Amino acid sequence: MTKNKLYIITSTAEAGTFETLPVTPEMELISHEELGKSDIIFNENQKVCITSEFSLATVLDHLDPARKRAVTLLKDKFRFREILSEIYPEYQYRLIKIEDVGSLRVDKKSVIKPVRGCFGTAVRVVDKNTDFGLLSSELKAELEKNSKVYQNSVLSNDSFIIEDFIEGEEYAVDMFYGSSGEPRIVNILHHPVPKNKAYIHMAYNSSKKAFDEVYDIAKTFLQKINNILKVRNFVMHVEIKVYNGEVYPIEINCMRFGGMGLCNLIYFSHGINSFTCFNNDSEPDLEKMWKNKEQDVYTYFIAYNGVNSPVDQYAPNRDKLKKMFTEVLHEEPFDHRKQLCFGVYFLRETEENISNIMNIEFDDFFEISSPDIGR
Repeated sequence: MTKNKLYIITSTAEAGTFETLPVTPEMELISHEELGKSDIIFNENQKVCITSEFSLATVLDHLDPARKRAVTLLKDKFRFREILSEIYPEYQYRLIKIEDVGSLRVDKKSVIKPVRGCFGTAVRVVDKNTDFGLLSSELKAELEKNSKVYQNSVLSNDSFIIEDFIEGEEYAVDMFYGSSGEPRIVNILHHPVPKNKAYIHMAYNSSKKAFDEVYDIAKTFLQKINNILKVRNFVMHVEIKVYNGEVYPIEINCMRFGGMGLCNLIYFSHGINSFTCFNNDSEPDLEKMWKNKEQDVYTYFIAYNGVNSPVDQYAPNRDKLKKMFTEVLHEEPFDHRKQLCFGVYFLRETEENISNIMNIEFDDFFEISSPDIGR
């Protein structure tokens, strides 16, 4: 293996990132299956990342000790909260089993989610009025459905964490720790909440406003995190909330940028390759990036399968959906019968139309199909 190459571990389990990946000459692709059969061990100076959460467990077996320790700490949401307790001592959290959800009671607004999770699976906001019997059934059904796509090392189906609800606006930060351990931010995206919470990851918006509001405080927070992790050459997709000018972490996804192609929004909007930034230990030039684009908003959009549209009977009407958008920069369709959505879209949008988009109900874009539609 060559020192100055970027090794990207690919997987067919989750579409989006690989399909929209910009050409990167210094990049060497290694399939999930190929790595699993090899005796490759990446040392701490070699740059490696994954395109899908599905590959994380395999990569873990081929990492240097420092990054392996960091992945283990961050992937378990309960341990993640434990390591942050010194920074956020008042934050409350606890473990529960799936069989105990039905009898659960809370006295304040909280969040319940799998100890290991992805794609927003089985994540719910609960309070004292929640019907936990009904919630238990919903979580079990959702886990059963999504566990067909993700293995247990990525999506746990038995243990949950319940934790304090964090107020504020939600953002996602694509970043990495460089060769000296310094945090470098590649993209910042505002994550609004859709009308239908089942489509929680539907849209992420990047704008100069988001960078101006979050960049400095995110940098400070990320430095604090690496005072604990002590890693180098380490990619992360960080989910945070910002409240009264303070950063509060929701979740950190390691060894990857934003999944399902989210990391490539910056390429379709600004021509910037996140993976090249990582390999070159560089950040985007923000002044250059937003020059003459100060009012632009760029949106990454996941076209979910409708919650009430069985994929063996219904197929998406993509043309109907595209009429909802201001400008499509790139469309990447998926086979809706093999994925949890039927495609991702990279858009140039307006603030006004984003409000309309967040009200989308995907069942409205599915129609009764013949067996061959959607292939």
